[in-house]
Amino acid sequence: MKTLDLHTVAISKENLMNELLSKTNEPLYILVVDDLRVNYLLMKAVLGKFNPVFSYCDSGIKAVEHIQSGMPCDLILMDYNMPGMDGTTATEIIKSIRPNLPVISISTFSGNPAFVANDQCYDSYLSKPVNAEALINEVYKLLSAKTDE
Repeated sequence: MKTLDLHTVAISKENLMNELLSKTNEPLYILVVDDLRVNYLLMKAVLGKFNPVFSYCDSGIKAVEHIQSGMPCDLILMDYNMPGMDGTTATEIIKSIRPNLPVISISTFSGNPAFVANDQCYDSYLSKPVNAEALINEVYKLLSAKTDE
């Protein structure tokens, strides 16, 4: 039986992601919503190899305004715990505007089954600290499902 190491699987997923993005011939627009800029920089470092166009909002309120303004967005990476408006409230409002826009919750709460059960507005969940391979996998999964529609 042949086994694959995680590094090989990660490279394979990166190749699939590049292939998926090359089919569209359009840039990928990713909105990162987190009150800590360092988390935005981390997402940018992990996903930057796919040459997306990044936008950053430091609050749920600004994320809602970003989407309401009609700015392009293909995917949102949303923190949960932010001042002013939490990620769930922001996601619910955003989904009322753009129901098919994929949103990944990235939070210290995301690994908690009670959190997942109560927040069905998200398309996926990742716990902090974010694992780069898991992030690439979730982004690929959501974008490939979106292109299949």
